[in-house]
Amino acid sequence: MDQSRKILVADDDERLRRLLKIRLEAEGYTVILCQDAYQALEAARSQRPDLLLLDINMPAGSGFSVQERIAKMPELRNTPVIYITGSTSSETDQQAHDVGAYAIIHKPFSPARLFELIRTALGYWSCDDVPAQSA
Repeated sequence: MDQSRKILVADDDERLRRLLKIRLEAEGYTVILCQDAYQALEAARSQRPDLLLLDINMPAGSGFSVQERIAKMPELRNTPVIYITGSTSSETDQQAHDVGAYAIIHKPFSPARLFELIRTALGYWSCDDVPAQSA
C-alpha cells in the first residue's frame, strides 16, 4: 500500500477517532485527527489529505460545511469524502449526495465495509480484493 496516503478523520467522538486511527494506521495510512469542523477545515488546507472521513454533526459546523468549503479550493475540490453518521434520515443521505459525497456510512458500521469504501475511493485494490475471473 502507498504509505503516503493521508486520511483526515473528523468526529466529535474521541473514542471513535482513536479507534479509526489505530485501524487506519495498521493498514498503512497516515491519519490526521480532528474533533470539529473548524479543525477539519484547517487541517485539510494545511495537510491536503487524500480522503476525508467526516461526521455530519460536529461542533463548529457540520461535515457538510467542511465539504462545501473544500469544494471551492482548487487543490482540494476532488478529495473524496465519506460521511460517518449516526443519522438514519433519508434527508441526510440526500444532502450527502447533493454536496458530492463519495459515500455515507451509518453508525454502527462494519469496519470491513468502511475499508472497502476507503480503498475504492482512493482508487486501488490489492490483488486479494479482485474477484477471480471464470475461464
